[in-house]
Amino acid sequence: MAMTLRLPTDIEAELHAAAEEDRRSVQQTVLLAIESYLARRETAEIKADADTLRGLAEAREQVSRGEVYSTDAVRAALNERRTRSA
Repeated sequence: MAMTLRLPTDIEAELHAAAEEDRRSVQQTVLLAIESYLARRETAEIKADADTLRGLAEAREQVSRGEVYSTDAVRAALNERRTRSA
């Protein structure tokens, strides 16, 4: 999707300076800034959801107790389930 941004002169100058310093294009610099903003927003949403935080804490505890499955074990279980339901 093509998009045109109309930025205040000072912000545009700051973007150009950051892009030059990082040896990136202005477009890449803007894209990185947007991705960073969206990641922080997603993190804030996760931190605000008590159920999600509980689930993450439980998953960490399971990993620390060694309650994990290899990719091969998961694939085998899925194949077995498919075979039984077919």
